[in-house]
Amino acid sequence: MQIRQPILYGSILFLAFVVVFVALGGGLFNQSTPWPGQWQHQSFYSLCHQIADRSFWINGQPMAVCSRCIGIYSGFALGWGLLPIVTLLNIKRVTYIKKIVVFMLLFNLLDAAGNFFGLWQNTLVSRTLLGGMLGSSAALIFIGDFFHHN
Repeated sequence: MQIRQPILYGSILFLAFVVVFVALGGGLFNQSTPWPGQWQHQSFYSLCHQIADRSFWINGQPMAVCSRCIGIYSGFALGWGLLPIVTLLNIKRVTYIKKIVVFMLLFNLLDAAGNFFGLWQNTLVSRTLLGGMLGSSAALIFIGDFFHHN
């Protein structure tokens, strides 16, 4: 197995984990500023609804993103980190992976709609798991761009 663009791959891996670290919010850093004004929350303001009741809390403060978003970001980081291992499994059908991503996106939308219309009550954990599956499957789309067998 050979990495085609090792610096780019490593940079994206590093940045993905930085995003997850920042998304954990000010509670991780023991900030005393009210959470809506913390730089971590401001960083994700236009990307996530940041409803405190839909977020995990650290040290008495909600994360900078909701549970589904932390699942997406951490799932992508984990999926990206596992790309070399998945490559060893010799998965070459990117069209198959794209179908999985679309399925996971639809599954997340269905979960949100079902909760919205009162058909069921999703939880922080269920949102995180579904978001994680979406994020990790999205990372797999790039498998052919960075790795190949010799």
